[in-house]
Amino acid sequence: MELANRVGVSHQQIHKYEQGQSKISAGMLYKLAAVFSTSPSSFFEGYNPEKHMPAPLIIQNDIISLKAKDEIKLLLIEDSASDEFLVRKVLETFPHKFEIYCVHNGEDAIHYLKGRVNPAPFIRPDIILLDLNLPKLGGLAILRAIKQDRDIQDIPVLVLTNSLSKQDMLNAYKNFASGYISKSFDFTTFRKNLQTALTYWVDAVILPDA
Repeated sequence: MELANRVGVSHQQIHKYEQGQSKISAGMLYKLAAVFSTSPSSFFEGYNPEKHMPAPLIIQNDIISLKAKDEIKLLLIEDSASDEFLVRKVLETFPHKFEIYCVHNGEDAIHYLKGRVNPAPFIRPDIILLDLNLPKLGGLAILRAIKQDRDIQDIPVLVLTNSLSKQDMLNAYKNFASGYISKSFDFTTFRKNLQTALTYWVDAVILPDA
């Protein structure tokens, strides 16, 4: 009951979470992580805390490392479960291994990326996929927040959206988006577009180290 009061749900709902009878939203996952002073990732089977600890931001020398990343950390900010599923299906076809983190509304995205109010370690993504039409806080506001934060402004942000508005596209690029990808209704086209964009960022360029 104490836990239920702290996260703002009934104790019956907590029992449903414990017994696997109810899905836990991303927002609730962050609340639970804050209560238990841990990472949201620690609720998943196979979590290794040592692997997920952030590397200290220390520049040993001024030479770029050309070693390819063994695993690409990708943050998906997307409220649509069906679009999240399609993105995950596309990533399964890549020769590279992606570790995917997903948040489902703008507030959770800001808490994760900028506020870092949780005592849990911040897992810095290599690439961010950002939907423009999000509940609570829109994608453009999140993009501005990212690019105004010196600690994370170097992370490439690819806008992934249904919007065909030229103004939305211009606003995204004016706020330093690294790409603007239309969500095609045709999965083959969508897969090709996303694969092309991510292949560039994974294979053709050198991503900043955490």
